[in-house]
Amino acid sequence: MNHTPSFTADTPLDKVMKRSVIRDALQLMNISSNHRIKYKNQKKVELQQRVLTGKKTRMTLEERQALSEKAQKERDVWEANNCGSYEKIYPFDVTLVFLY
Repeated sequence: MNHTPSFTADTPLDKVMKRSVIRDALQLMNISSNHRIKYKNQKKVELQQRVLTGKKTRMTLEERQALSEKAQKERDVWEANNCGSYEKIYPFDVTLVFLY
């Protein structure tokens, strides 16, 4: 991964390639102002809940694991449907490791 990529386009092919990479990356990351607004509103609700109850609501280990698994499944579906020209190489299929 190049940590300081050049976004200048010297040739028409360079312009097409870089534009596609940027478009696909932003699509895959699912960046939108709606998500930011939703996140900020969720944090406000959590803060108000803490102020009213005097403490943060805690989840059990099982609840956290279930929430994490649900989020991972949602990410996997999103990535599969929105990967553009990218090919997912990580995380790799663990079952393949045990075949060798």
